[in-house]
Amino acid sequence: MSLWSLVGVIAVCIVGVRFIMQLGKNIPMLELMLLLAGLQWIIGPLIEYTSPSLHYKYYMYVPQQTYMAFIAPAYAIFVSVVLFGIRNYKTLLVPITDLKTFKKYGIAVFLVGVFFDLIASRLPGTLGFFAFIVANFKFAGALILFFSEDPRLKKIFYGSLVYLFVSALQHALFHDLILWTVFFYMFWALKYKPSVRTIALTLLVGALSLTTLQTIKAAYRLQVWNGYDGNKLELFAGLVVDAVLLHGANAGELDGELNTVRLNQGWIISAIMDEIPDRVAFLHGETIREAVSASILPRFLNPNKKKAGGQENFRKFTGLNIGDNTSMGISIIGEAYGNYGPSKGLVFMGFWGFFLVIFWRYLLKKTPKNSMLLAFIPIIFLQAVKAETELVVVLNHLVKSSIVVFLFFWGTKRFLNWKFTDDKNN
Repeated sequence: MSLWSLVGVIAVCIVGVRFIMQLGKNIPMLELMLLLAGLQWIIGPLIEYTSPSLHYKYYMYVPQQTYMAFIAPAYAIFVSVVLFGIRNYKTLLVPITDLKTFKKYGIAVFLVGVFFDLIASRLPGTLGFFAFIVANFKFAGALILFFSEDPRLKKIFYGSLVYLFVSALQHALFHDLILWTVFFYMFWALKYKPSVRTIALTLLVGALSLTTLQTIKAAYRLQVWNGYDGNKLELFAGLVVDAVLLHGANAGELDGELNTVRLNQGWIISAIMDEIPDRVAFLHGETIREAVSASILPRFLNPNKKKAGGQENFRKFTGLNIGDNTSMGISIIGEAYGNYGPSKGLVFMGFWGFFLVIFWRYLLKKTPKNSMLLAFIPIIFLQAVKAETELVVVLNHLVKSSIVVFLFFWGTKRFLNWKFTDDKNN
């Protein structure tokens, strides 16, 4: 293992320990972001370098030394800036138990989210992003109700997990299920204060479950998307049994070969490093400026605004082809390299970490006046925690979702006379 690879692994381990130690004490949203990034930018690529999948496309395009010479220090700078910036943020976080006083509001928030979830497909495309954000209010409402002293209302919290699972089975898309399960676990830990041993055991079970899911996901998705009309729960359970008890005996159905590839965002980043600047010149901040513009201006004022999915940037940065219906992000660290190169790319990752810290501390400073905001933090950071997402998606979601959430609070206080933490203490 090279020196830079070792630096990267150490940085990931530090983040992992920090994440575990903060569970049950705070909402370690930025630690989760750093951990997911480290697993996909550092650990996944190292596994691929050590034991190549030999896939014709999903492989590391540059040598390990070349890859880690940029990624490891860039990640280390990103981690250092973020962890230093939030080193004392626990003093800003109001007691999460304040949420128990908002059960009536929690029901309303939950119902608003359910309503928009039901009508989202019928709304015009221009309202699609707004509907997506508000539809996620159902999970914020469920989080608020989880802290209620009424056991009937707490069932909504667990019912939301069932909804996520059923929705994932129906559409054969499991990303939201995984992400929101992690978010819910953070709040569960805040309420019940589990021991470090319990947290470690829970995370181990979660990791094993995720590995099993990744093994069967492609086989399940292939059948569902090809018109499977049987019981999807039975199909899913059968594939799980094959994966766990038969060790993937149905090789034609199971897809264990690409598990490492799914963990490895590095193959895309390495393709960028292989393409730029040898065949394509550095973009000198082009997509960064586009991301900032897209986050500020709505689409009707910015008709050339990039669409979600990442196809355009993927082709531009990697030189590889991708289908128009295939979503594949180049990641912020890959975008940093493609725009600014190795040296300035490190600086950009530091600035990006600094921006996230400022944004995070701003939100937490608002919570003493309205502790309900805590339940909406996962919605605001839904895209930011994803290691594969590019800047235009992350920044656009951070800004627009924050506007929607704060407008919701303003509107309910102004027109419905909702009273939040600051009002109740007066």
